[in-house]
Amino acid sequence: MSPVTASHVTPAHVTLAHISDPHLPPPPVHWREALNKRALSLLSWKKHRQYVHLAQTCAALVKDIGRSGVDTILVSGDLTNFGTPDEFAEAARWLEALPAPALVIPGNHDCMVRQPASAGLEQWERWSARQYPYVRIQNGVAIVGVNSGIPTAPFMACGRVGRRQRERLETLLKQLGKEGLCRVVMIHHPPKRGLVPWRKSLLDHREVAAVFRRAGAEIVLHGHSHDATLTHVAGTDIPLLGVASASLTDERPHRQACWNRLTIHPYEKGWKIDLARHRLDGSVSERASWKRTGRTEA
Repeated sequence: MSPVTASHVTPAHVTLAHISDPHLPPPPVHWREALNKRALSLLSWKKHRQYVHLAQTCAALVKDIGRSGVDTILVSGDLTNFGTPDEFAEAARWLEALPAPALVIPGNHDCMVRQPASAGLEQWERWSARQYPYVRIQNGVAIVGVNSGIPTAPFMACGRVGRRQRERLETLLKQLGKEGLCRVVMIHHPPKRGLVPWRKSLLDHREVAAVFRRAGAEIVLHGHSHDATLTHVAGTDIPLLGVASASLTDERPHRQACWNRLTIHPYEKGWKIDLARHRLDGSVSERASWKRTGRTEA
């Protein structure tokens, strides 16, 4: 994968795995690292979350992805629980061990408190970039990673893309569209009202949705909600695809750990995208297909 223009690629079949919110088991947290919002999150982990976000569940999901032979694994945030430097390092080792090349964006847990980039996001630069949004291109498919993670007050898990990212995102999407690429956007917080409570929402979701209305995209992927959902970006026909947490054990079907298999190939003047939502055992719980117009000859 490389950020090349459409003139240097030949559109071909591309298969992506979309997972999110693995909340990998954390290494010990030093007391100095918990003299902030992390203290509440640590309490929540010890009282409840460690019993439902299970390493073996995530491992089973990754194993199924490995059997499926995907080209790239997209991880839409919240690899960590508290965003400590040691967690970032552990997550980097996990990304390295995945059964296919990975791309990642941060979530709210990864951006829980302010800290030097060298202690956090720079440790994932190999699977993302120093600047957001970033673009990686594979056989005519442009994967665009957006960072919506921001430090927030206790009991809040909001996100924000911000003006600078929104302006850069609009420019990138318009350029990639002109080059005839299939634009797959990955963001942690869903850019749509109602999919999460307000305290967990994307604060500038209206502005982000407006960018998609003006610039276009073929599909938008998100995590954060821990729900397997399929909606649309407000005011558009752009599919908005959510996925349950990769490690969550839950009796409700839409909350059970799963992953989205996306198969993308060109047709006539556009792109055909096929979705198969996989359970841990490899069975498929949901299918959908879209024909997205807009592809031009490179």
